[in-house]
Amino acid sequence: MYDVALTILTCSGEEPRRAMFIPRYLLRQLYVKGSLENVDLNGDGVPDGVRFKLRNTLGGGTVRGRLRAKVDDQEVPPDKIWIEFKGWKLRASEAADKSFYVAVGDEITITLELGRGLEPGEHKVELELDTQELGPVGFDFTDVVT
Repeated sequence: MYDVALTILTCSGEEPRRAMFIPRYLLRQLYVKGSLENVDLNGDGVPDGVRFKLRNTLGGGTVRGRLRAKVDDQEVPPDKIWIEFKGWKLRASEAADKSFYVAVGDEITITLELGRGLEPGEHKVELELDTQELGPVGFDFTDVVT
């Protein structure tokens, strides 16, 4: 995944310059520990995806709609990623041309349609998203599904 650097573009033809670096360990703080869980999305009693929460504890910013996710190194297609935020519920593929401001304390729920639940044990989730202020940011987290 990416360590993040903010690049400032100048109007005077100067070279872009790095202005800010945010390490992945700080971005991992966005994940709400213990929120990774199997979910039954079609009501048949069998888990067919996972859900987890992100909470902004770092600072307000504008998230652009692109969201990529992997679970245990398996890429999840954008049309299988659901984003729930402030009453919105849409697929990542539908959110590609949207942006929304996330204030400190705001929570986002992410649901990934995997066609199955995860086995009990530890799993790694990788996320990448775009922000207006920082560009692409990426981080991963591990948590246990019981």
